[in-house]
Amino acid sequence: MPRAVPGSNGGSMSNKKLTVLIVDDSRTVLAQIESVVSANETVEVVGTARNGAEAVQQVGQLHPDLVLMDIVMPDVDGLAALRLIQSNNPDTRVAMLSSVGAMASKAEEAFRLGAIQVLSKPIDEDILGALFAQECERAQPEGGSQ
Repeated sequence: MPRAVPGSNGGSMSNKKLTVLIVDDSRTVLAQIESVVSANETVEVVGTARNGAEAVQQVGQLHPDLVLMDIVMPDVDGLAALRLIQSNNPDTRVAMLSSVGAMASKAEEAFRLGAIQVLSKPIDEDILGALFAQECERAQPEGGSQ
């Protein structure tokens, strides 16, 4: 079931939290990422989705700064959703999640379609934290404020 947090999209204020949408059919992965985010005061989960169709809908409604999305999911997979997200919301940054057993060709396709990174599952919390830090820094205006 998708979850949305009202009033959590928008703006480019320098003190704004990095908003993240998490998309994975595994409740365990969703919980792990939410746990990492809850420990990071610069990042906020604005929603979760269990497949690509829900992800595309949530991106259109919530306009997150970053989407973390599994490649292999039921119904609409992550690559199909990535195509739609990049087509409809080209400024949305998307990092893909991939099981160790997933084919390298899917990761290559994700990069070709516009993914900024492909993270291996199980998620390394340090790598995820580094991605959040990179995206927070990228979202800040030059010179700290404008």
